[in-house]
Amino acid sequence: MQRAITRRGFLVLTGASTIGTGIAGSASAKPNEETFATYNVTDLRTEQVQSPGDEQAAAAARVIQEVRPDVLVLNELTNNYQESAVRDVPTDRANARAFAENYLNVPQHRGLNGLEYPYIHVPKSNTGVHSGLDLDNNGTIDDTPGDRTYGNDAYGFGVYPGQYALAILSRYPIREDAIRSFRTFRWSDMPNGLLPRDPSTEMYLTDTEAERFRLSSKTHVDVPIAVDGDTVHALAAHPTPPVFDGAGNFNGKRCHDEIRLFADYVAGADYLYDDSGTRGGLDGDASYVLMGDMNAAPGDAESLSAATEFFVENDDFLTRRFPTSPGGAQQDGARSRYWTATFESQVDYVLPSPDLGLHRSAVVWPSKSANKRGLGDDVRAASDHRLVRADITLGG
Repeated sequence: MQRAITRRGFLVLTGASTIGTGIAGSASAKPNEETFATYNVTDLRTEQVQSPGDEQAAAAARVIQEVRPDVLVLNELTNNYQESAVRDVPTDRANARAFAENYLNVPQHRGLNGLEYPYIHVPKSNTGVHSGLDLDNNGTIDDTPGDRTYGNDAYGFGVYPGQYALAILSRYPIREDAIRSFRTFRWSDMPNGLLPRDPSTEMYLTDTEAERFRLSSKTHVDVPIAVDGDTVHALAAHPTPPVFDGAGNFNGKRCHDEIRLFADYVAGADYLYDDSGTRGGLDGDASYVLMGDMNAAPGDAESLSAATEFFVENDDFLTRRFPTSPGGAQQDGARSRYWTATFESQVDYVLPSPDLGLHRSAVVWPSKSANKRGLGDDVRAASDHRLVRADITLGG
């Protein structure tokens, strides 16, 4: 029986969505648009955000206040609830909430206003969660938190649980009862996955390890958000960097399949199961925005061209034009205007579903001559990544 065409599929065929020109990054969205953004804040830790006065946290908050996103994904913000299992850290409020209250709520520069996020979701992360396995094949299972060998034996690298985690902040209500996470999904359960099994390589998985190893290096989470009568699914992840892995390209293959997971999810793949055991992918009529540091650029060989395969060549995401920045363009011309990090790569994305209208998008990286009120200084102090934004109209 022929499958009925979905609303999203119809818009792909008709080309009904709109797209605008990339901008410098500090202008506000129009009244009928919502701004979605992602920002890797580079290992922002509990001791930095639980109290005011930290330079990096203040700089990151200033950048965010310039853009004023309605929905924001933060990568590399420590999950203090997980960290508390091995360290004496505050747990009366999540680090994301502390960052919002101590920094985002407080104007970080003259002319800026504080920014309120009533709704915050902090999923558990696989980073620093010990596997009980000798994953780095060094002959020792290091289960003492605090050093690199411990991190190498964790499901996702972190020297303690919850390091490099992520959070979703929203001005609009989060449908908590409908959140789906895929943190415990096993890599071996992905059909035709690239699970490394070759014992002649430096990093590989034995039979026992393959039975238990989780695909997500942090987590993959679907957070439905209610926006003025519509629901948009914020899809957040942070795949592993495709490096530090030897000739077998263990991390490159993992990054590839982590990106594939969400591509399969929005395509409705039935092999997937979430952490509650519910099977299947996203409904074909759902609207969504994928956000996060994906650690892969189009054409990147280390991640096996995952961004090309699953983003650029995939009609399930709007990628006809990627965001740019004047500051990036000053690094190396036409190629570098797409960079989202100082290590010369396009790795951070805000990708809507094709039924949504994308008015404009940008990488927040001011040019040297347009260092508005010192914004460039805070951009550099906040992170080696740049905030990426997209102004999106729900309903196309």
